[in-house]
Amino acid sequence: MGPAGPVKVSARVIWALRVDLLVMVTVAAVMAPIPDSLQDENATAVLSVLGICATIFIGFRNSNAYSRWWEARTLWGGVIINDRALDNDLVSLDDGSPAMAPVLDRLRRRQVRHAWQLAAELRGVRPPAGVTDLTPEDPAEISATELLTRQAHDVQLLARDGHIDSQSRMMLMSLNTAVVTAQSGLERIRNQPIPVHYDGFIRLLAWVFAIVAFNRLDAASHHPGSIAIGLVIMAVFITAERLGHFIEEPMSNRIFDLPLYRFCATITGNLLGPDHPLAQPREDAKATVWM
Repeated sequence: MGPAGPVKVSARVIWALRVDLLVMVTVAAVMAPIPDSLQDENATAVLSVLGICATIFIGFRNSNAYSRWWEARTLWGGVIINDRALDNDLVSLDDGSPAMAPVLDRLRRRQVRHAWQLAAELRGVRPPAGVTDLTPEDPAEISATELLTRQAHDVQLLARDGHIDSQSRMMLMSLNTAVVTAQSGLERIRNQPIPVHYDGFIRLLAWVFAIVAFNRLDAASHHPGSIAIGLVIMAVFITAERLGHFIEEPMSNRIFDLPLYRFCATITGNLLGPDHPLAQPREDAKATVWM
């Protein structure tokens, strides 16, 4: 918030890394008193090889992690776009008849509920208060997939009653299908993480390199400056590896998540108006973290 924003974000990252940083300091404290005669003479060669391997593997893994984060962000952008397009199409198809009005209203409310329900399912939590009340016509425990199926039934109802023609029906179902596609992509990202054995290998490699690097810097002398530089190098590599782990799971209900509820609030404002309670951001515009 304000000039202190970067400091607050750094504090949250450090808190998320607290266990790793504590272990790092403990390892350094154990290694620092080791006599120089016990340092491995071949550590310099090992350090060079490990440095290359660690850089390649951590860079490759973090690149894939960012790709997952970016894809999730793009798919949520698609959900917002298609929901806005749905609202525009419903406006264009509205003939002003009393029979059509409740169906269009239900389509809008259910589409908003779908966004909130999807965000909750991806995070593995219950939907926020007020989401279930959006569509009292639907069961309280209905899933996001079932909500889209009920949307398709209402489009069928509009076509059956002669309120829309076949072209309009196809247009509405195309938007429904696009949201289904985006939802499936988001579920794939959420349910198919990086393989645990590969994740463990990268983490182990980062730790081994960090320890060997500290070992060589401390071998020259036990000067506090060498120890401090060694700690910095350890922190850089370990933090780089952990940040890659955090961003590869962009919908895990942590502070590193995409701001899913901000997306849902935007969709609510687009379909139900900016004054709707669920259209209000859950955090202040200057908040350090948006969830």
